Amino acid sequence: MGLVEARKSFLTVKGQFFQLFATLLISIIILLLTFMTDDLPVITDMIPINRVCNRALEVFLLIVSFSIFFVSCFTYSQTKNNHSLIAGFTFLAGGIFYWIMIVKLPAGLAIAESADCPKNSFLIWTLIRLINGICFSILLSIRSDNDNKVFIKRRYLFLGTAIIVVSGYLFIRMPSVKPELLMDKDGLTTISVILTSFIAVLYIYTFIRAMKVFRKTGDVVYKALSNAFMLMFFSEAALLTIKQINDLKSVMSQLFLTVSYAFMFYAFYIQNIRRPYLLLTKAKEELDGYLTELDNLVDQRTNELRCMNEKLMADQEIAREMQLSMLPSDMPVNENVTFSSGYIPAENLSGDFYNVFRIDDYQYGVCVGDVSGHGVSAAMLSIFTFQKMQSLMEETGVDGMTIPSMVLKHIYESFNAANFNDDMYIVMLYGVFNTQSGIFSYASGGLNTIPLRIRPDGSIQELDNDGFAICKLGSLLKPKFVNHQVLLFPGDKLILYTDGLIDARNSEGEKYSITRLKKIIQKYNKWGAERITQALTYDIKKFAGEKPADDVTFLVLDVLPPF
Repeated sequence: MGLVEARKSFLTVKGQFFQLFATLLISIIILLLTFMTDDLPVITDMIPINRVCNRALEVFLLIVSFSIFFVSCFTYSQTKNNHSLIAGFTFLAGGIFYWIMIVKLPAGLAIAESADCPKNSFLIWTLIRLINGICFSILLSIRSDNDNKVFIKRRYLFLGTAIIVVSGYLFIRMPSVKPELLMDKDGLTTISVILTSFIAVLYIYTFIRAMKVFRKTGDVVYKALSNAFMLMFFSEAALLTIKQINDLKSVMSQLFLTVSYAFMFYAFYIQNIRRPYLLLTKAKEELDGYLTELDNLVDQRTNELRCMNEKLMADQEIAREMQLSMLPSDMPVNENVTFSSGYIPAENLSGDFYNVFRIDDYQYGVCVGDVSGHGVSAAMLSIFTFQKMQSLMEETGVDGMTIPSMVLKHIYESFNAANFNDDMYIVMLYGVFNTQSGIFSYASGGLNTIPLRIRPDGSIQELDNDGFAICKLGSLLKPKFVNHQVLLFPGDKLILYTDGLIDARNSEGEKYSITRLKKIIQKYNKWGAERITQALTYDIKKFAGEKPADDVTFLVLDVLPPF
């Protein structure tokens, strides 16, 4: 061990045992001074003063004894400390004996003493010290590990204390028990010396036991008890050379005992009152620490989530831009037909899609659709649909895009070949309008809305729309997509839309409905496709708000008259 480690160990031991060393040194000095000055004439003439001091110290011992009892008894329900409870009842027995001495009950038991003969008070002192020594020796010999497992009924301890007090009282009152058995004119008798020495040995034993626990645990309660038992030993040592009941040595013995009781009270105060509050304070500090740590963890997780959300929003914005880039920015223009479209996304990324593109000089491809869900996944699915239609046009040319059923079949097969989840699907309608013949050919891929043909007089015809959704059933089912045709005359209009339009709800839960849609169309039928789009957009936002529950998409085809 190096010099630094040795110095640190010395300071640690000094800090732990300094109080014990100080108590030992002061006690030895006081005891030696008492032995050296006890025979001086000035000291021997102080018997009346010593008697008053002894009575005053007995009053203090009485108060402390009952205080320790009350502390240990009335905190037992919370502490469950059996050792402390039994010790408290031991002090109760001693307090009762001190009370008997002080109030002089019964008459003759504690009569006023003269200065030169042994007294009944010494009998009670010896009995109190003997009870304390035996009780503390037994308590410190028993482990306290099971204190919280066994609950002692206090009425049994009251009964035991009563038996001890009554037995001690009857013993003192026995005719054969006289004060002269313990003290005569020369001082302590042989019996008294043996009893005092035995009690001193008990206190040495209790001191050693308390010190072992203190060295093992560092518990300040056992440190206070070690001081108390050391002073009790010096109290017995002072009694061994007593000459008369109220000489200086008897006062010093009572003084040592009084200070030891003060240490005892301090130990019981810490054990039963102060320690629970310290534990509560410690638990509160630990809880505050946990809460602080939790707050830091929440802040950390919040920052992580904020960063993840910012990244997600950035990715979503990229997907949104990609989706918007796939939608037609301008509709094709022709002297025979005009197109107009409108859509209101429920979120930043729409699950609906539409497109109008030129196939050749007189044919136009038209599609309106909806995909499962919203957000990034829906946007990617709609982009997939656009890409497959574009790839089909590149592979097959014009002829591949003029047969709607073949287009849907190609998308269905491509969808099943891709690695999409089983719960994802596409519903759409694809059609081709021939401006020369006026025929609109279309096939439905499960779009659950009815195309509406509006005649110039405002009458509305609902077109057939049977079809199979594009979903992950390719290994089980090969659906047959059916081509439908309708002849559109100049002045006719065709409305294609998704279910988000007619299923939109207002704040009262009412649906927009196909009936309201027809009324708006009939109201603005005399106007062109662009005006109908503006009217529908305004009306749906007025009805369902700026952000409806589902995406709203519609497409208006207007066949122009020749002049």
